[in-house]
Amino acid sequence: MPLYMHYLFSIQVCLLFLTSSLCLSTKAQDYRCPPCEKSNTTYLCRSLPTLGAKIRLCYYNTTPNATLDVVFSVAPPLPDGWVAWGLNPVHAQMINSQVLIAHRNLDKGVNVSPAVLSYDTKHGCGVSRTGFEVNIYKASANYSEDPRMMILYAKLGLPHWCNSTRLNHVWQVGPGMNRDSPLRHMRRLQNFDSRETINLTNGHVLGHKRKSLRRKAHGILGIIGWGLLLPCGVITVRYFRGLPFYCKLGTGVHVAFQICAYTIGTVGWAIGLSLQSDHLRTFRAHRIIGITIFCLATLQMLASFLKPTKADKYRRYWNLYHHFVGYALLSLVVINILKGFAILQPPKIWEHTYIGLLILLASIAFVLEIYTWVKFYRRTFEYTFERRNKQRLPPPPTTH
Repeated sequence: MPLYMHYLFSIQVCLLFLTSSLCLSTKAQDYRCPPCEKSNTTYLCRSLPTLGAKIRLCYYNTTPNATLDVVFSVAPPLPDGWVAWGLNPVHAQMINSQVLIAHRNLDKGVNVSPAVLSYDTKHGCGVSRTGFEVNIYKASANYSEDPRMMILYAKLGLPHWCNSTRLNHVWQVGPGMNRDSPLRHMRRLQNFDSRETINLTNGHVLGHKRKSLRRKAHGILGIIGWGLLLPCGVITVRYFRGLPFYCKLGTGVHVAFQICAYTIGTVGWAIGLSLQSDHLRTFRAHRIIGITIFCLATLQMLASFLKPTKADKYRRYWNLYHHFVGYALLSLVVINILKGFAILQPPKIWEHTYIGLLILLASIAFVLEIYTWVKFYRRTFEYTFERRNKQRLPPPPTTH
């Protein structure tokens, strides 16, 4: 087996271990809250996965109509912002949801009003009050300034389409109100993910953990493949070429870095494509740059097999093309990874760690670049000095 294949195998094993360890998610602690008023109820109390929201549900399966006691708390983005919680009869989505919207009025009191969200609401045309099928026995809300928090209390009579084993509920926050219509919420991933399907009988959340794991895998693989291994491969081929061991070792290391970078990056890119079906228009720039990165990386891999020989007169133009595409690819990778951080909004330690690694790689490249140019000018000076000395030497004496 060639030497560089050993390096390739070792790098893949290490990255597989790193990726598997990073993908392990820790279970968040449940939100602690007081029990329900009655004992013969189904009780659910937890922190919701987005927007820092918390909820307590008390489900009374009484005849003829089941009832649900709700205590929902979340911080609005602004003091005059609105918060909403509601149910959806078909899917865990905002469209066709029947919600309660709480917001402060001009007297600094809190109003709670029912609303039905439609496609017109999605396009900024306000909410509808018709078609609201949930019976509201009681609804009120409190607002606290420090810390900023809105708490919504409601006792609801559930319609026939509510199923205790598959309850689709949604929640949201927004910046303010335009008369009786809520202004549009922010277009962030946390806002789009404020929905889930729960089983009231056991408290299980259905179908949303897989998407979270896929997003983590997409981000981790993209950072490792495109964001770290690809620059390392460029550094090895540019700055280690003139070293004595490069011919035997350097080429293999460069090939191993690039193959691993392309393989891992492509897997992460494919996972990202599967995640784009929900928000094609929202994160369009991130998606387009990601597709461009994959295309340029594929061209670079194919160009390595189509490289002209050193004696070929087109070798110079191939080198210019290969270098230009490579540096453009690295620039797009950094931009898109930072865009990904802005979309996913992970803990700041992830972004700071990646930026720190980028600074480290850039510093190494900067030092090696200076060393390369110093070495080049020293060789040029020595060559010029020797040539001038040869021209100044007197000609050897002629013998007769």
